Amino acid sequence: MSTFWIALALKATLWTAAISMAVWMIPAQHPKLRRACALLGLWGVWIVPWLKFPTAGINITATAWEVVEVRTRSGSWMNAVVAAWVLGSLILLLRLLREHLSIARLVQSAKPQRICSATSVEVRVSAEIEGPCMTGWWRPCVLLPLEALAWPAATLQAALRHEEQHARQHDGLHRVCTALLQAVFWWSPAVHLLCRIYEEESEVCCDFEASSRGVNRRQYGEMLLAHAMGTPARALAIPFARRAGLRGRIGRLLATSRPAHWMSSTRWCAALLLLMAAGMLVAAVRIDTLEVPPTPSLESEARLRLSADPFPAGH
Repeated sequence: MSTFWIALALKATLWTAAISMAVWMIPAQHPKLRRACALLGLWGVWIVPWLKFPTAGINITATAWEVVEVRTRSGSWMNAVVAAWVLGSLILLLRLLREHLSIARLVQSAKPQRICSATSVEVRVSAEIEGPCMTGWWRPCVLLPLEALAWPAATLQAALRHEEQHARQHDGLHRVCTALLQAVFWWSPAVHLLCRIYEEESEVCCDFEASSRGVNRRQYGEMLLAHAMGTPARALAIPFARRAGLRGRIGRLLATSRPAHWMSSTRWCAALLLLMAAGMLVAAVRIDTLEVPPTPSLESEARLRLSADPFPAGH
């Protein structure tokens, strides 16, 4: 059974690593497509490792004798590794639960605010936050700090458009998926990398939408710098701007150069090949468990020997 779950974790790591490479191959001028591929990899972790290739694949077979032999050779270190994995996941899941309860309390204590704009989500004002953020996967809610009411109209509208775009993209639900993946596969750098790629591409998509009306991209970049927060971001709340990774967001927002046509075509082909190879590689790995008949007990073996003819040559 341990071999089964270890192989399953290996398939999930291979899948996320291949999808991350495929996203990198897509030109940076297409953040929506990069985000879509990252989401394919994130949600695919829950499904793809369980799939089997329709034809003969790479079989990973584990019998009961092999499991006993591995345990005999390795001693207790395998149990310690599994226990550390489970313990780390439980701690992070409890942390997520505590954060969920904290955000729910924050939303309940915040005061509803009517903004003179065609907002499609609920807007609340709270003195406990430093900057705008969006939270909620079923009923999204935009939280604003108290000082946001004194911002210029263009700044406030741009911030609201940014957070509303997160709600339209269902980023609240996707952030729950990434938080659960990072809690379960806390030891996998590939999973954390793919989650970070998704978060970056989501922010760039929202930046492009927010800077398309009211303010130009340079003004919007200056606004991001002015309202960037240095506090760590919560897993279930999407802030308007953080200092971490802000240089890359502004650089992509102000980028005007386009890659050459042949380079763009080559990257598209490489990304498509990586996506196909990732699915085939992960699905081709079969995980089979062979059942081994139980070892006969001492009593049955003794009865078998007593019933046997002690002088077979005399007949």
